[in-house]
Amino acid sequence: MSNFDDAITVGYWTIRGLGAPLRQMVLFSGRKLNNVMYDLTETDGKFDANCWFSKKVELKEKNALINLPYVIDGDLLITQSNACFSYLGRKLNLWGNNEEEIIRCEELLCELMDIRNNMIKYAYTPNSTTESAEAYLQGAFKLGDRCAPFIKCELHLENEVTKKGRSGTYLVGDHATAPDFHLYEMIVQHKTLAKLFSHPDPFINLPRLEFFYNSFGNLPQNEKYFKSKLGADNVIPFNQKMAGFGASPDGTKWVNGQKYNFNELCGIF
Repeated sequence: MSNFDDAITVGYWTIRGLGAPLRQMVLFSGRKLNNVMYDLTETDGKFDANCWFSKKVELKEKNALINLPYVIDGDLLITQSNACFSYLGRKLNLWGNNEEEIIRCEELLCELMDIRNNMIKYAYTPNSTTESAEAYLQGAFKLGDRCAPFIKCELHLENEVTKKGRSGTYLVGDHATAPDFHLYEMIVQHKTLAKLFSHPDPFINLPRLEFFYNSFGNLPQNEKYFKSKLGADNVIPFNQKMAGFGASPDGTKWVNGQKYNFNELCGIF
């Protein structure tokens, strides 16, 4: 049996984006990960995604809905972001144990996609400045706004701890589930944005989310991911090269002609 035979494949761009939490889930579970990446190349200030679109034609023969990210597990090819999260959740025992927990997992994945989409709107604004970062962060973490997605996650964790006696290490129940990984990645991105523009850590006033970030991140099952180049700091950028935030591994903008080598990030982990 080759290394690829029992590995789960995650296909995505050469960025963290939606790929990071999916990669983390596989390694957390103890399964082998076959990491496939597609690079948006830059020539004379223009970007070329042909490496993905040429492969997409082939994959479309198996799944007409194909897009990035995707997951391959044996003969199954899964696409669409939350479908990938929920499939890996069920497959890797990172899902709800009963109907109520399953519903919470599904709800939280939708809520976290709202957080991601808000960040994407900001991140792909070309002129990311201290003022624009502060305005975005103030809106995302407005304590009096109970409809702000991060505030809703804080309230959810508060209920889990105070009403259900949970530890606060997990969003659902007493074990890791798919939305934990997406939330963790989004906290990392927002902390990085705040630090980059010398803004106070936005989670200071959200103690349940800050506790989650530290306790979930320190789970021993995460060690393999964080020790690999897939999860290490300042290796893979959050966003694509045209983004105003997170286009380079340290969170700054991409510089035309900037050199990198992502080949060592592909393959079996």
